[in-house]
Amino acid sequence: MKVSPCPRLATVLLTFALTAARGSEPLAPPAPEAALAITTGPLLQTPSDSGVTVTWITNRNTTAVVEYGPLGDELQSAFSSHDGLIDGNDRVHGVALRGLQPGATYRYRVVSREITHLRHWKVEYGATVTSDFHEFRVADRGRRDFAFLVFNDLHDQPGTIPDLLKVVGARPFEFVVLNGDIVSYLESENQIAAMFRQAAASFAATTPLIWVRGNHETRGKFARQFPGYLGAPGGRYYYAFDQGPVRFVVLDTGEDKIDGHPEYGGMVDFFRYRREEGEWLRREVQSEAFRRARYRVVICHMPFPSARAADAQRQSEKGVFLGMADAYDQFGATLENAGIDLMFSGHMHVAAIIAPEAGRHSYPVVQGGGPKGDSRTVIQVEANAAALTATILNAAGVTVGTCRVPAKR
Repeated sequence: MKVSPCPRLATVLLTFALTAARGSEPLAPPAPEAALAITTGPLLQTPSDSGVTVTWITNRNTTAVVEYGPLGDELQSAFSSHDGLIDGNDRVHGVALRGLQPGATYRYRVVSREITHLRHWKVEYGATVTSDFHEFRVADRGRRDFAFLVFNDLHDQPGTIPDLLKVVGARPFEFVVLNGDIVSYLESENQIAAMFRQAAASFAATTPLIWVRGNHETRGKFARQFPGYLGAPGGRYYYAFDQGPVRFVVLDTGEDKIDGHPEYGGMVDFFRYRREEGEWLRREVQSEAFRRARYRVVICHMPFPSARAADAQRQSEKGVFLGMADAYDQFGATLENAGIDLMFSGHMHVAAIIAPEAGRHSYPVVQGGGPKGDSRTVIQVEANAAALTATILNAAGVTVGTCRVPAKR
């Protein structure tokens, strides 16, 4: 009897034969590993009148050292440590420079040394990479006048930064604020790095950056890693700092919807968070630094004092968009009683000067524009002994609005 060959067995034998034939061929060499490199930065964050934080990212785990010093002086080294352990074996680096002289100019560079093996009894190092030198001037509480810029709602368009800088005049600025929704959703480090790289190329290697969290930075699988890139004081999104005659209060307004909204999947707790932030704010406005300031300025993403803005969102889906209403409940009365002079916000994608509203806020709110075309804006701010002056410029260089607040103190 004739037996037909098994099709499955024939397939197996053919596969074996082809595999054996390939086995006799030389294997392709492995792809060479990329050289150690600084992929992002360095850039400056968290300015104060005694220091600044230097941030950079490498493509492999390294140590993190900043070499710095006043112009013409010898360099010294700074690194970060926590609980007795020097920070290292990481790709994201932030080193705070402390004890700097107010108003002085310093030069700096960053140095990263690869850690090839970190064992309990021995640390082994590999290559070293060093940045170019950059210079910066330390903030000075004693200055009588200075300028700064505010961007908002870039929504993953880093090219907007150089576009808008083209419409800014020659007046030097002391720092730049990215006032929320700079990304649309935080899905990966790449989005943060893209903004950092553009900022560093445009200004942030020499002029500090302040990134304020907007509601869109709270979303996405990478949102919980965001603080590790900012180097904010105390690791919080809300804090205060001084520059010249101004006390700045940075607030985190959180999400714009109720915590139970399906979009958040039961993973947010902003109503309690804003209550805790409100307790901090009540302490801040009683501080000596706040009380002695000539001007008191708030920077936050959502324009919560504005009844019109809050109502516009609330009416879009009743009972859902209550984030601004809650922010007003937690912060509004404290700010009003403390004598705030000016607020900067974004969120609504419409540039506007929001006039004081009786019974809600006695200070104007300067609101930046949106992420597209000529709706994109930069807010240019001048502070001196006489007044605070904010000018909103769109991407075409047209002045959208101007607000001048005379000194009251």
